[in-house]
Amino acid sequence: MRKFIAFIGAILLALGLAIGILYLQGKTISDLFSNPTDTTDLPLLPQGESPEPERVPEVSLTYEEYMERGDVLFASGAYSAAIFEYVNASQLEPEQLDPFLNLVEAHYNLRNYEKAKISIEAVLQRDPNNAAMRFKQILVMIKLSDFEAAQVLLSNLKASEVINPQNLYYEGILLALFSDHDGATSKLSTARSNSTDSDLNQKIDRLLRAYETFGLAESAEDLYLKQLVAKAFNENEEYEMAIKLLKEVLRERSELRDGWVLLGFAYLNLENYSFAFTAFEKAYTLDTTWSPTQYFLGITHKELGNVDEAIVFFDAALNSGFEPRVVIQNHLADLYFDTQDYQKAVEAYEAVLKVSYQDVNVFVRPVWLYNDYLNDPQSALRLSQAAMEAFPESAMSYNLVGWSYINLEDYKNAEAYLNRAIVLDPKLAAAHQNLGRLYEARVMNDMALASYKKAYELDKNGPIGSLAAEQYNTLLKKNLTQVSDEEGSQN
Repeated sequence: MRKFIAFIGAILLALGLAIGILYLQGKTISDLFSNPTDTTDLPLLPQGESPEPERVPEVSLTYEEYMERGDVLFASGAYSAAIFEYVNASQLEPEQLDPFLNLVEAHYNLRNYEKAKISIEAVLQRDPNNAAMRFKQILVMIKLSDFEAAQVLLSNLKASEVINPQNLYYEGILLALFSDHDGATSKLSTARSNSTDSDLNQKIDRLLRAYETFGLAESAEDLYLKQLVAKAFNENEEYEMAIKLLKEVLRERSELRDGWVLLGFAYLNLENYSFAFTAFEKAYTLDTTWSPTQYFLGITHKELGNVDEAIVFFDAALNSGFEPRVVIQNHLADLYFDTQDYQKAVEAYEAVLKVSYQDVNVFVRPVWLYNDYLNDPQSALRLSQAAMEAFPESAMSYNLVGWSYINLEDYKNAEAYLNRAIVLDPKLAAAHQNLGRLYEARVMNDMALASYKKAYELDKNGPIGSLAAEQYNTLLKKNLTQVSDEEGSQN
């Protein structure tokens, strides 16, 4: 699932911002390198998709081996594959607790909340007093929008002499959801007084500020309080609660533009793009000129794959004065790239770089565009040198300069910068891949093959590894064809 990134500072009542840019796109890889001595059946790797992996007959493993495999997969974020291993382990030793504990976390991370609920029940059958799982059960019920059940489960947790601020927080927000605002503020205030967790304190403070803001507003309606609380829920990533509250608000008063935007924002973060679109579209009909709505419609169209519509709404948001403009420039650059309008894409990326940059990787895609798509290595070198000036100790900076010198056919400088990149970071696959390009351009094919292979080994599942594999196979085939032709001419 694609991750959504849309928190905007000073927009939508201070919702906050997190920006993500994809810097490289590549081809997927599925096969290993061909044997250099094999002149037939060279594995030319597909572009843009990978074939189904060959099925290997499953070998019977022990409980410990299944658990170990599952743990390795879980640690790498491959939760679906980890689930398969934990299920096998649980079938071998069904009374063991660990497979079910791990299944809970894997399903939860995948947002498979119904399956997480089943796994929690399996844990509690084996360990009824497992307090962590009982609390996790409450979180799962909230994610499933079964708030009444969550409230009952929370009330049934065994009382402790030690005040638990986290429990109090959830008691407070459930009370707020059900409009027991006095009870909510009491629980939240007690939680705040006893909490040393900075993240939890921020969440509590947002809700208490919502109540404080409402208290300062003269003759404010209860709907306003609900909207303030829903906004705080969104900021605290309690999106399911925000949705429930906002639906109540909008059923009573459907002309509230900000309510529709907040509702769309919640759905957007849950990656329910069709519902998000419906909410933002309703907000847009109420006010076609408000830049945040235009921005969010751009985001939603982008996530739905409607590239042209996304560009239209992003442009409208810019024209309406949306700030920060750099956020939209990032999105537009990616969209122009996707539509192969490389000139507009690179202009948008350069506009981003003129504003700010905190990471050398923001230079990668515009350098790539100048080098490989626009045939403008001088501009690529200009940006690469700017990257090196900003990040003088970065291996990627040297790699970008070396890459640009290759396209300028200045192989001496290219080799110097690429070797420096590898000294700074021997595992930088891109530098090894570019070194392969350099050696191939200089007809040093054995060294080129070795560099491509090294790049592949360092990035087997990534775009650089995929590209290196393609270049390796192409060069290998060229070499073998040349040898065959030479042998034929001699005969």
